[in-house]
Amino acid sequence: MNKEEALEFYKAYNDKCNAYQLALLTMSFDMSTIAPIDGSEYRIQMMSILSGELFEYQTAKENIEKLTELSQMDLGEIMNKEIKLVLKNVNKIALLPKEFYMKMKQVYSQGEITWRKAKKENDYQLFKESLKEIVDITKQAYTYYGIKKSLYDDMLGDFETGMTIEKYEQFFDAIKQRLVPFIKKLNEKGTPIDDSLLHQHFEESKQAQVIDILKKYMGFNQNECYIGTSEHPFTEGFSLHDVRITTKYTEDSLTSSIFSTIHEYGHAIYMLHVDEKLEGLNVGRDMMNGMHESQSRFLENYIAKRKSFWINNFPKVKNIFYEQLKDVTLEQFFQMINVSKPSLIRTEADELTYPLHILIRYELEKEMVNGNVDFEHLDEIWADKYEQYLGIRPHDASVGILQDIHWSAGEFGYFPTYALGSAFGAQFLKTMMNDIDIDEQLEHNHFDIIEQWLREHIHCLGALYQADEIFDKVCHEPFNPNVYIDYLIDKYSKIYRL
Repeated sequence: MNKEEALEFYKAYNDKCNAYQLALLTMSFDMSTIAPIDGSEYRIQMMSILSGELFEYQTAKENIEKLTELSQMDLGEIMNKEIKLVLKNVNKIALLPKEFYMKMKQVYSQGEITWRKAKKENDYQLFKESLKEIVDITKQAYTYYGIKKSLYDDMLGDFETGMTIEKYEQFFDAIKQRLVPFIKKLNEKGTPIDDSLLHQHFEESKQAQVIDILKKYMGFNQNECYIGTSEHPFTEGFSLHDVRITTKYTEDSLTSSIFSTIHEYGHAIYMLHVDEKLEGLNVGRDMMNGMHESQSRFLENYIAKRKSFWINNFPKVKNIFYEQLKDVTLEQFFQMINVSKPSLIRTEADELTYPLHILIRYELEKEMVNGNVDFEHLDEIWADKYEQYLGIRPHDASVGILQDIHWSAGEFGYFPTYALGSAFGAQFLKTMMNDIDIDEQLEHNHFDIIEQWLREHIHCLGALYQADEIFDKVCHEPFNPNVYIDYLIDKYSKIYRL
């Protein structure tokens, strides 16, 4: 093939793969949001068939041969990286028998349905056997792939290139050595903050009005971004101009929907700001999870928990919930949204204790993958970990082991990227602050300046570069977790007057 023929082949191949993926993604999004539960079994069967057809086309011998031929040609920087990425992914899944691949997809889909039922009924035993099956089939997939370092090392690397058990152990050791003692000191000597006024009754329909205020402030474009609701908030990118996020309203917490929405919107703008020339390409959407979480956590914590973010927004929120917030000042609200105290729910945890939630999941799934846990009592083991690290104990599975969706999808190795992404974000914040006055821009309703900086420095790159390359380009220094820990200690020392 010459270059023109090569590009023509790849466009046809990629378009067909994208068509299948778009159909499957739409069905999956519907299943998590609006689809009737009783249609689940049929839907999963049909999705399995489509997944099988996609698998067959992606891994067809003639297609892999042509992709391999393309990988030996110079098609320009973007297409060279695109072909390398696609060929890596295709060669990997090609190691799986088609029947096994279809079964795996079906197990994951059914796992999500079972998890939802178990969480709703607050019964871990309903999910136990499904979880064991999910772990087993995921481990079996890696035996087909060929384990390179160790099983869990390989899983970690699939969610953030280059990350290993050794690197995460160093990262979490720094958190345990520096943050855990600081959290203890804060609880013992810090000036108490009462956030009980944020946990009154807040009507869902009025919370939706608050979200509308924030959407307007952040320049939300409803022509390319949609917000729905789901049991567990998430984001899906369908194209560069079609990203869908979900939130969850909790009527005894004003901030739950606020910060889950802003978190997911951080994911969304990352997808929406990718350079147009990467539309439809894998290098335009396959960003590693640590980088993705850095953008969602950045917006949620480093921007939306600043006082300047609320100078113009809080009076509007107060007007909607006047009876509940009439005695709350902006300064008090700022302190309340940054309160630090042990909590059971990861997605609602404060910045300071959040990495401990991730540490718990990291330690548990490492043992699950290595075959060292008793699934019969895993919910109790989970509760023991919470008591050990946070001093509180969940007595309901729905706020304990069943609170997160990730394991139902076989996403072992994903959780650690939440803490890693949080740490990435601190370094991006440090760099951004050298370029612009963040608080001044937020105070004057110029969220767009913040967004533009992220677009130009990070978002536009898509998946063309790995995290270490982005740090070199943006921060001009390697990743340093102590920037994150220093930020947290400094911020909370001021808030709690230590």
